[in-house]
Amino acid sequence: MDTLKLIVPLAWRNVWRNPRRTGLTMLAIFVAVLSMVLMGAFMRAWSRSALVETINNLTGHGQIHAPGYLDDPSVDHRIHQLPVALQQTLAQAPIVHMAQRVRVPAMLKTERESAPVELYGIQPRAEEGLSFIADAVIDGRYFQAPDERGILLGAQLAKRLQTQRGRRLLVLSQGIDGTIQERAYPIIGIFSATSLLEKTTVYLTLPQAQSLLQMGSDISEIAYRLDHEDAAAAVARTLASQAPNLQVLAWDALQPFTKAMLKMSDGSMLIWILVSFGVVSFGLMNTLLMAVFERVHEFGLLQALGMRPQWLLLQLLMESTWMIGLATGLGLIVGVVLVLSAADGINLGIGASYLGVAQVVYPRVDAGEVALIGGSVLVLGLLTSLYPAIKAASQVPMEVLSKAAQA
Repeated sequence: MDTLKLIVPLAWRNVWRNPRRTGLTMLAIFVAVLSMVLMGAFMRAWSRSALVETINNLTGHGQIHAPGYLDDPSVDHRIHQLPVALQQTLAQAPIVHMAQRVRVPAMLKTERESAPVELYGIQPRAEEGLSFIADAVIDGRYFQAPDERGILLGAQLAKRLQTQRGRRLLVLSQGIDGTIQERAYPIIGIFSATSLLEKTTVYLTLPQAQSLLQMGSDISEIAYRLDHEDAAAAVARTLASQAPNLQVLAWDALQPFTKAMLKMSDGSMLIWILVSFGVVSFGLMNTLLMAVFERVHEFGLLQALGMRPQWLLLQLLMESTWMIGLATGLGLIVGVVLVLSAADGINLGIGASYLGVAQVVYPRVDAGEVALIGGSVLVLGLLTSLYPAIKAASQVPMEVLSKAAQA
């Protein structure tokens, strides 16, 4: 204890013997830690936004289809009847929302233009809380009745077709008998969403779509949403076991691009941490080695006066601890403050939708990640400091002093 009382203040004074060099080293550590905190918060916000967008944009946490539907999304591959056990599970936790849909390719025609689209027949009330549709209408209104005759289309598609709310659209698609079915629907609403959905999707009520395609009560898919995405894989396995004749897939199998992007963001964060720590390590080792070379005479004198090598080693490690601890703590504090100041969101611009994320992302502080960054930098920094410290403590006092005298 008496040794620590001597070494701690001595190490503190020695840290500031060369304030310029110490300041530059601490600045490098501060910038590295700050960048780790900000990068981590932003990448988690990015990943979370991509996942939320994927789930909201009709995918849900999982979907059920007839075999072959995903390879050929036509009326030929449809679900006729659901097993009782499957229906019961879909109505229980952790599934919080579930909706049946018709989804087939179709063609839209107006007086001037035509466009290929993906036609959805939806259950209006069931889609609330499951997908974006109910909250996306910017002109007109959402469906008010389960079997209302009307159509919703995206703003960009409406512009392409040179049409607007209140006009009529002709919808053409293949019926179950192989013939082309067509019917006109009034445009009751224009919605705003990602660029892809605005250009390529339109929505009818489920009964209207089934009537158009002569499907009776058959459907194309069932989408469901959970109370938390961590259970997606387990729930998909459970549902698949209850419906062996149907195909049940979780969101990551349905949207492999989003899954790959999430993995890429995690990998990018790891690479950034390694690069940042590499820069810090070189700077820290350089600073300590310079200090050792400049203070060789001092170390020899201290050992000649009775300071044990392990005490000298402890003093140098304490100097590193002061530098790393102060810079790391300041970097963590500033990083957390900056992340909290962006809690209202960061606007990435309209181009973000092309990358599958929301226009606004919301960085959040993760206490576990902050603690991990701080602890890792401190521990790895001290490990980096071991070589210069051991080199200094291993000097033989008499040889050092004799060399200094000859110099």
